[in-house]
Amino acid sequence: MIQRIFKRTLAFTTATLIGLFLLLPTGPDRSVSVLIPTAEAGFFSNDLELFEEVVNLVRDKYVYPPDFKKMFTVAINEMVRSVNEENIVATDTPEGQSISRADSTIHYQLNFNWDQNLKAFKKAYYFLLEEPDGKLSKEELETAAVTGLMSSLDPYSQYMDEDALNKSMQNTEGKYGGLGMVITMKDNRLYVVKTMKNSPAQRAGILPDDAFVKVNGKKVKETQIAELADMLRGYPNTKVTVSLYRKADDRERTYMLTREVISIETVEYKPLKDHVGLIKISSFSKQTHDQLRDALTKAKRDGAKEFILDLRDNPGGLLEQSVKVASHFLLRNRLVVYTQGREKSDYKEYRAKYKNTLHFMPVVVLINQYSASASEIVAGALRDSGKALVIGENSYGKGSVQTIFRTSSGSGLRLTTSKYYTPSGTDITEQGITPEIRVLKDPIPEELKSSDNSKTTPLRDNSGSPIQLKESEIIKFIKENEQEVEESNDPTLQFAQILIKGVSVANKKQTLKKARELAANIHY
Repeated sequence: MIQRIFKRTLAFTTATLIGLFLLLPTGPDRSVSVLIPTAEAGFFSNDLELFEEVVNLVRDKYVYPPDFKKMFTVAINEMVRSVNEENIVATDTPEGQSISRADSTIHYQLNFNWDQNLKAFKKAYYFLLEEPDGKLSKEELETAAVTGLMSSLDPYSQYMDEDALNKSMQNTEGKYGGLGMVITMKDNRLYVVKTMKNSPAQRAGILPDDAFVKVNGKKVKETQIAELADMLRGYPNTKVTVSLYRKADDRERTYMLTREVISIETVEYKPLKDHVGLIKISSFSKQTHDQLRDALTKAKRDGAKEFILDLRDNPGGLLEQSVKVASHFLLRNRLVVYTQGREKSDYKEYRAKYKNTLHFMPVVVLINQYSASASEIVAGALRDSGKALVIGENSYGKGSVQTIFRTSSGSGLRLTTSKYYTPSGTDITEQGITPEIRVLKDPIPEELKSSDNSKTTPLRDNSGSPIQLKESEIIKFIKENEQEVEESNDPTLQFAQILIKGVSVANKKQTLKKARELAANIHY
């Protein structure tokens, strides 16, 4: 019996010693003995599981070959920054890198090798955990490293904690638990812009220009829009109390509202004069295609013969939704966009889906510098098809595809996994979408006067002459010629309305010819 107990004790002691031996720092640097807990060994611990999971995702899925030296450098620097101690300093040395504090220093070397960098990273991680004040937990330090690593990739790749991930999913779903109102800030005060149809806010009688005073009894003065939005949103069937001031009758009203699942209105349809249908798409959520079909049904009932598709200020959204939207204006099976990842095999085409479409109907597309991502896909597909004319400003130039991955901890990554190309092969990130007719604000921005960049150089039509107009020229032309256009302070929309009026064939060449004649008259 005593012998069996002794054997079991000896086996456990041996295993523990082996675990300690495997985890001691290796390499020439022995200036500091960093005690790494035995729990870090393999399945004995969950230390840095998230970090390694993220590194593996980036290594396998990122659109570009990862720069491991840069990734680990930024991750370590972010950990040092998050500790926020003046006596802890990260520096470059002739032999590599080091981290110092008052009583000790470690040295490590980062290169382009994943395994060596991971060992160096762990060395830095456990060294920073030994900070005497112990300000950061293991999880906080690891989160700082992951955040830093993701920030080293590109502007669109990012780490999201569980709350941020859920909010992001709500936005792409196009649904959330809320009250159904659009809010804005002016003169440092928060106001209602509009309420959504049949929403709790609309049914309660809340009106545009009502000013927020309190939410759940808490004053919202000096509150930012994002903070207010977080207060108003929540799980469906939960209650929130909102106090609003209405200037018209100098009264403050208090409402107790029950949150509901709100469908975000991303598509607005408006019939214009001369059988022109205006469709404005504000973003591409899961609801966009269904809302577009409803808009097209109304347009058909109104007898629309031409369309203006307004994608200005549209930041993008879901790729699949942009393909469905473009499909309504293209012949079936026409190429809409293709994506290319890191490997040649990471190539995928997206083609127009529908049999009965509006490919025969004239369309002009409006874009500006804030039209990005999915909106650039639609504009590029319709432009390259040879049927639609694009008017406005150069688009933003966000031609990368982000995939959301949920980690085992419940957090998430938004990781750039491929790039968009228009059917003609235009790299949207490099060039954006260039309009056939550029409408310039007054006065002309200096960068447009001086830059020879392809994204700002005046575009030329197939006659070789530049087609660009100032907003003031369009306004003057409309007044002098008594053109019947939409009554709005929107010269780009007004010009599009004049241009497409009476165009009977979806043919860019003919529309460009008319645009050239109009531009000549406007300049005259």
